[in-house]
Amino acid sequence: MAKTQKSTDLGGDLHGAARSGDLVAVQSICSSNPLAINSRDKHSRTPLHLAAWSGHALVVNYLCKNKADVGAAAMDDMGAIHFAAQKGSHLELAKYLVKKGASLSAKTKVGKIPLDLASSDEVCSFLVECKKQSNKGDLNGEKKAKEAHPKSPSQEKTEGSDAEVAEDRHEEEEENEKDESIKRKGDEDDTNGNSPMPKKAKVALNHLLTSDDGQEEEEIA
Repeated sequence: MAKTQKSTDLGGDLHGAARSGDLVAVQSICSSNPLAINSRDKHSRTPLHLAAWSGHALVVNYLCKNKADVGAAAMDDMGAIHFAAQKGSHLELAKYLVKKGASLSAKTKVGKIPLDLASSDEVCSFLVECKKQSNKGDLNGEKKAKEAHPKSPSQEKTEGSDAEVAEDRHEEEEENEKDESIKRKGDEDDTNGNSPMPKKAKVALNHLLTSDDGQEEEEIA
């Protein structure tokens, strides 16, 4: 108790109380100065950062319930979840921070996410599973959003009309190509002398002309 009183007398060292896990001191300081809950030390760390680093679950729980910023980043962009992940024995604490909204994709200045800093198989497995669930949730969210905002009849009608126009245009282009192909084939046949109408033989015509001339000569005679 003397420690708590001394901490308060020294100006409410909330950071020191959070780091040491002195829940009574933390509660007392926050009650007298609620704004201190998200105060920063010289390394831009909040009391939540220090409590998470030290693994004091009760202090973390109290701070979060009293509006501590779970996503706050320290000077090196380390969040409370990064500190908890670094300490392999803080599995339950990491679970609690994730439940309170700590980001699994938050990166430090060197580009590390909490999973990269996990120092135990248990914490690592937990963070991997959380990541999978998060991705699955994103997909489900997109599906629900589509179901919640179905296309209006006018949109469906417009899309249907566009599809019909495109189909008609495609058919018209096919017809034009077919006609052009037939025309080209006809031109080629004419050029090669393959006319569909066969020419009459000159021999037959000459024969007829000769026969007529003979008849005319008989009539004159």
